[in-house]
Amino acid sequence: MTESLIARVRQVLEGVGEPQAEFAARVGLTPDKLSKSLSGRRRFTSLELALIAEQGRTTVDWLLQGVEPRSTTRLAARTQGPDDAAAAAGRPVALAYADIVDALTAAGCALPSPVLPASAAADDGDLIAQATDLARQATAAVGTSPQGVSTRQLGEQWEEIFGLVVTAEDLPPGLDGLAWAPNGMRLVLLGRSPIWSRQRFTLAHELGHILAGDAEDDPVAEHVAPSLAQSRAEIRANAFAAEMLMPASELRARVAQSGAPGPDDVLQLSWDFLVSPSAMATRLKTLRVISEEQRRAWATATTQAAARHVGELDMHFAYAEQSETGWYSTLLAKQAITAYVRGDVSIRAVSAVTGKDPDQLLDLFQASAPLEEAPASSSSPASTPELAFTP
Repeated sequence: MTESLIARVRQVLEGVGEPQAEFAARVGLTPDKLSKSLSGRRRFTSLELALIAEQGRTTVDWLLQGVEPRSTTRLAARTQGPDDAAAAAGRPVALAYADIVDALTAAGCALPSPVLPASAAADDGDLIAQATDLARQATAAVGTSPQGVSTRQLGEQWEEIFGLVVTAEDLPPGLDGLAWAPNGMRLVLLGRSPIWSRQRFTLAHELGHILAGDAEDDPVAEHVAPSLAQSRAEIRANAFAAEMLMPASELRARVAQSGAPGPDDVLQLSWDFLVSPSAMATRLKTLRVISEEQRRAWATATTQAAARHVGELDMHFAYAEQSETGWYSTLLAKQAITAYVRGDVSIRAVSAVTGKDPDQLLDLFQASAPLEEAPASSSSPASTPELAFTP
């Protein structure tokens, strides 16, 4: 216990502005224990520090080391117009996740940070070649085709392989998604949307920003609609997403097998790779498989048309429902549950990650028999306590 820690806890107390006994109750302490900790005769536990930080709207890092809470530096944001106000409005959401990650790190549950494919963020050279090379490296790391893999499944897969936190939730109007990669976190936020193919492309787009190093320094905002004003980072991220979701090698193999694609083939390919027919047609045109005239014929086609063609309307609507409902990060939920089971954070940390009511979460944990048998020191990210409920 250091004097500086005690001083910062006292600063939180002063900022909250309530009697010490009431504050003690808020953080699960008796007034006597809080007094002893403030006098240096007793150490604060990790859980107590997490709760004190929560009450003071700060972080455990600040309490322990005086490190100021993060501020967003470089956010790569995918917006629906030329105004970057939507990107700026997304920063508080990103900062909230940073606070959660910092608290879990302080509790001994840091996120994994696997080595990423080599950066393709050079300021000059062929942007398309950079994106294609980076996407092929990423595809090799994944080791499986994106065909038939839902957006949420892709997110969970990429969380594990690239150490991402991927979540789909309410974002400010006009903001499709954003990426942020400060030290210790690789965050991808997706906006809820009934247009699941757009959300899927945004996920790949933001992964491209993370891998290319676009989301680390100064603020960046890009726009969905192509224009001459697109930034180099946006061009590269779009090309990365196209290669990641519609690998050239797989498309060329399909064409070599079945011949030049006609209208029915474009619909089938669109559904197989879970992209819109217009996106698939654009990709085929880029690969010089179809003409510009053929591409224009698919400019307004929808994923519902592709689903109807292949007899998968029920699956189409299921994808749309999942995309609009959103989901939380499986990786972050596992880390939060591990920390909670060990007694290092409160149930509110799990609630913050999952969006579930704390009382409902407590009921779920109490109803899980394996939790009673789990050793308190268990830290395995795949342990039974973490799987007490399905994300």
